[in-house]
Amino acid sequence: MTRALMTGITGLRAHQQKLDVVANNLANMNTVGFKQQSTVFSDMLYQQLRSGSEGDANSGGINPKAIGSGVKVAQITRNFNQGALETTSQPFDYAMNGEGFFVLSSPVGGQDVYTRAGAFGVDSEGRLVDPGTGFLVQRIGDMGEGINGGLQFQTAGDDSIRVPIGETISGAVTELMQINGNLPANASEPIAGVISLSAPLEVGAVAATGADTLASLDISTVAYVPGDTIEFSGTNPDGTAFAGSVAADTATVQDLVDSINAAVTDATAALLADGTISLTSDNTGENLMSITLTDGVANTGLSNFGAVGFIETIEGYNGDSFELISEVVGPQGEAHELALLFTKDTPNTWTVTANIDPSVGTMVDDTVGSLTFNEDGSFNFAGGLGTDDANLVVLFNGSSVNQTVSMDLSSLSHYASAYNVNVDQDGIPAGVITTVNVTTRGELMGIASNGRIVPVAQLAVANFDNVRGLVAEGDNYYTRGLASGEPMVGSGETGGRGQIIGGQLEQSNVDIAQEFTQLIIAQRGFSANARTITVSDEVLEELTNIVR
Repeated sequence: MTRALMTGITGLRAHQQKLDVVANNLANMNTVGFKQQSTVFSDMLYQQLRSGSEGDANSGGINPKAIGSGVKVAQITRNFNQGALETTSQPFDYAMNGEGFFVLSSPVGGQDVYTRAGAFGVDSEGRLVDPGTGFLVQRIGDMGEGINGGLQFQTAGDDSIRVPIGETISGAVTELMQINGNLPANASEPIAGVISLSAPLEVGAVAATGADTLASLDISTVAYVPGDTIEFSGTNPDGTAFAGSVAADTATVQDLVDSINAAVTDATAALLADGTISLTSDNTGENLMSITLTDGVANTGLSNFGAVGFIETIEGYNGDSFELISEVVGPQGEAHELALLFTKDTPNTWTVTANIDPSVGTMVDDTVGSLTFNEDGSFNFAGGLGTDDANLVVLFNGSSVNQTVSMDLSSLSHYASAYNVNVDQDGIPAGVITTVNVTTRGELMGIASNGRIVPVAQLAVANFDNVRGLVAEGDNYYTRGLASGEPMVGSGETGGRGQIIGGQLEQSNVDIAQEFTQLIIAQRGFSANARTITVSDEVLEELTNIVR
């Protein structure tokens, strides 16, 4: 009778343990990264009451007969199936989507532990840690150690991760400007100003030639005598004054033209075929040219110069120009404005001129000349010789070295449509790291205020041949067990390891409906085994009553 009692006790113990496991699952139904456990029962040692035998020609075989001694919990297994991912939007919350574990190290003793709970934070030393325990999140590789010209945030030989929030990072000087868009083909070209006599000089109502004397002109009203002069005065295109005179009685019209050319600067006088004298500016754009013909004050002879006075016949103006403001980054990572002026020179050529605030620097080479387009509006060529080449050179204040900026104008077009030009430059101003994002491979990338993205560290991700062989230590941690095999550490999305998802956490994979069902099963099993003990007790009582 005692056998049944002891067997019932094993049933109570086994189902009590099952209840304990179910209770632990339900208690951790909201624990980040928790993996549900389940119990597996097995029967216990049997007492053989009779051995079996094989049959022969005269009799059949006999089956063995044995009585079991109860039940035990053979395994408490852990279900490592993926849990649901919940968005938290916290910068250092990481979820493991797929196989693998985050690797952490104890700050005391340095023992590695493994977890699926990626609710990390940054401690007072700027290290990535588990805020609940202070364990340090681990990295692999040399990312962030300043190798091959990269920025150094991590210390070689130290596998903890320093998060450089607020750290200043250098920029990159501007070396190339890419100009894109359209310069309008219907923009106006530059024009040189011209002033001319309002009426032609004539001799006998016929246009004067260079050989005709001034005294023979039809505008002469009183004959000139030796010693009389015809004087001229005016202003050059830049506004400076000029003056001169010729002998009125002997000088020819060509003599007057030559004397004017000898007196003026940046302009050219000429006698036209119709007898008109013109003065043309040597340069395009607005000008202040003027000229007046008069008789000398002591003259005996006179001419009616008022009838043929000089007037503006062609207004001078520059070609249409368009300004584009670009950012340029100097040697200390400082960003400045650079003004680019596109000015039309001829029907298919333009000049680019750059200007910078003198308080910032000096333009050593400020011009890109001969920006030339084909007849169909496509780009042909840009840049001449020397300072007209396709480079700009600026010397920033505080720097002793000229900075050359190459101009790529090959993406410009020249169509009869509106001006629409923009610029891309490769300079990056200095900035500070404001946040750190993680890639699906577990690469931590610093995002700076200047838009620059820099590698910070590579998260270590471990997986095992037998994850069920890991030893649960509490605090959402596991340690390597004898049955788990050695950790295989690498980056995410390699070697069967899963993805790292930033701003999310993996939730518990406990199924409440399943746990409640197991709760009922465990309760019924416990009750049934308790009933076994009760019945055995009653039988023993009946046996005891026989002797009364």
